[in-house]
Formats: sequence, C-alpha cells, structure tokens
Amino acid sequence: MHILKFGGTSMGDAQTWKQVINIIKRYESPYIVVSATARTTRTLIKAAHKAIDDLPKANKIADDIAARHNNIVENFLADFDNSSQTLEACHNWIKMHTEELKEHLSTIHNKQELAEPLKDVIASIGERLSSYLFAECGYAAGLFTTWLDATKIIRTDSNFGKATPNFEFIANKINSLQQKISEDSIPVMGGYYGMDANENITTLGFEGSDYSASLIGAALNANAIEIWTDVSGVYTCDPDFIVDANPIPQLSFQEATELAYFGAKVLHPSTTKPASKQDIPIHVKNIFDPEAPGTRISSESANDQPVKAITYKEHCTIITVTSSQTVMGYEFLADVFDVLRWHQLPVDVVTTTEASVSIAIENSDQIDQVVTQLNTHGTVELRPDQGIISLVGCKNSPRQLIINILSQIDDVPLTMISYSKSKGNLNIVVDTKDTLPSVKQIHKKLFS
Repeated sequence: MHILKFGGTSMGDAQTWKQVINIIKRYESPYIVVSATARTTRTLIKAAHKAIDDLPKANKIADDIAARHNNIVENFLADFDNSSQTLEACHNWIKMHTEELKEHLSTIHNKQELAEPLKDVIASIGERLSSYLFAECGYAAGLFTTWLDATKIIRTDSNFGKATPNFEFIANKINSLQQKISEDSIPVMGGYYGMDANENITTLGFEGSDYSASLIGAALNANAIEIWTDVSGVYTCDPDFIVDANPIPQLSFQEATELAYFGAKVLHPSTTKPASKQDIPIHVKNIFDPEAPGTRISSESANDQPVKAITYKEHCTIITVTSSQTVMGYEFLADVFDVLRWHQLPVDVVTTTEASVSIAIENSDQIDQVVTQLNTHGTVELRPDQGIISLVGCKNSPRQLIINILSQIDDVPLTMISYSKSKGNLNIVVDTKDTLPSVKQIHKKLFS
C-alpha cells in the first residue's frame, strides 16, 4: 500500500485535480490524504479574524470560498456524462459548510473574540471541503474513491492549534475501518485535522496534512508515503529565492526533520516521526513532473556533499537572560526553559556564558509575557530583527567547512553561532536584513 498525500497546489483547481486522478491511477492500493485547496486555510483564518469587527466582510470571504469550490467541481465534472447527482451532492456539501462557517463567524462577532477551539473548527473546513469533493469527483471520473472523515480516525489531545495525535487509537481505528471498506475502494481523507476525546475538532499545526499522511502510513505499515507537491523534492535551499537550488536525491529522517524544523516549507516538522518508527520511506514528488525522481527520505543518508541543504528563518528574536548570581546554576537554566515550555515556544539556537543564556526564537505575540516572567530570574535583554541560517547535514570536516562558510560572509556581523557534531547542524544568527544575502552567498559557495 502507498499513502499519497496531495498538497494545496495539487488541490488548486479542476486541472490539477485531473492531474492528481492520473497519478492515483498508477497505484494498485493507494490511500489518499489531501490538503485544503490552495490558500483556503489562510483565507478561513482571515475571515475568522475579520468577523470580530466586520461581519459582512467576513461573510463575503465565506461566499468567495464557496464560489471557488463550486467552480472547481463544476469545471471538473463538465467533462463527465451523468454527473448531475454528483454535482448536486457537491453543491449541497459546499452550502452546508458555508452555512456552518457563517454561524461560527457570527459567534465570533457576538463574543468579540476568536477562541482557539473555534479557530480549529474553522480551519478544518478547508480539508473537510476538499476531501469530500475530491472523493465525489474521483468516483465520477471512474475511481472507486470513498470519503473518510478524519475526525473518526485521527484522535488527538486538546492542545488546539497544535494537537498531539494518539497513535494507538489511530492504528486501531484505521485498521478497523479498513476491514469494512471494499478492497477495490480508494479511501480519501482530509489531512491536518482530527478530534479530541471530548469530540472537539483539533488541528495538527499549519501544513499538518503531511503529518496526517505519515500517521496513516505508520498505522497501516505502508510500503511508502508519497508527498506530492509543486516542486521536485526537497531542495538545497528554497527555490523561490535561490535560483540555482537543486533537488536532493536522498535525505535521512533526521536531516529532513531538521530542515523542516528550521524553516524548509516542503514538509511539516513532525512528518518523519511516525514513518521513521516503522522505517517507511517518504518520497517527495512533483505532480507537474511525475517522472522526476524527487527526494527519498529514509533511515539511510548519502554523504556525497559537505552540506545537504540550507534553510533559514528571517523573523526571530534573541532573548538573553543574565543570572543575578556570579555563576549560574542548573536551577537558573531550568527556570528559564520552564518559562519557554509554559508558553510552548520552541527554541532554535542556544548559547551560554558563565552567567547568562542567549536563546533565539521565532517572533511570537507571547514574547512580552515571556520577558515579564523571565525578569523574575535575572536581567533580560531583547535583540529583535534577527535571522537564523541553518546548514543541515554537515558532518564531514566540520572545522574547515565552518571556516569556508564564514569566509563568505566575513563582512556580516554575527550575533550567535552554534554547531552540533552529532546532528551535523550549523546555525548562524545574523540581522534579518543580512539573512537572505548571506544565504545566497553560502549556497553559491557550497552548491554552485
């Protein structure tokens, strides 16, 4: 069995749906996981925020989302005879979810707040739309596609916005459902969302459909998990900004995880976890060039390059906390990281001195609260407008490599630098304005 996950671009319009149908036909027993149609999740969240002070505008956004989905199914089904019942079913599904969305928007406007649980419900509407509509249209196109509701399969905790899945529940549930589904059927499930034990809809974090696919793949012990997107694999750097970036043929699970964590947008950071436990390879492929090899992610790693890839984050802040004691003890560090843990803020880079710790994190609206709490443990200094450049997979001759890299940006002031030999990661923190120019220089040196 192959798990095929199709992203927002793949779900973008009727033409890409037909391309996806052609890809699915190449597989004997696929299980399909889909994202919302392109830009839908962001638009849903935009409508939710807009509803607080402008309900008519928010409702207009809801109508636009409905119109776009109606347009996709109408254009897709225009090529198929005897599809009137399918079209009616799709129109009804879109209408039902549009009405649901507008009810939620009214609730937000009346309460003048967007609660996290309701935000997850609204965010999930994109995948609830795309998965059902694609399953219906796939069946009209001659595939035995059948829709599965992710809330019946993906059980999570109640950490809204970034819920943690219950893998044991998922494995038991999906195997039970598989026994009830015809052998000829092709399941289609929306990624990204699930449900907690209290029957509240939850989400796995932005771009979480990759994670959903990996969870399903591990639960079914699939032969492979394929992430179909609009680029031919994971690149040496973001191809939207680095024109000479190239696809990477092979990555280890750890390397792929590190790249995703430090900003690469091709995969959700947690995607590799379920797959790696079952040693199931992940392939990242391009729907517009299906024959391209893409990137294979597995327990193996090729060591043919001094560095596998570069990624970066441009909007970060450095928090430096200095202990009131001459020499900081382990309790000081524990207190500092407890504050960050309480606010669920992941740490990207850490350096320490005799009596202080500097931490680089992505910008967050919680930073002011964090600083207030940290002030009880020492003196706090903030350095905003920072960027983190991360080089992943640099395990060979690290000393010479670091010298070569820093020589490319010797005129750029460095704020922090850290290297992990065990993981092969080099992180360099610079001013935001210097981040992308530095990345271009380093990439040119390493890969051109």
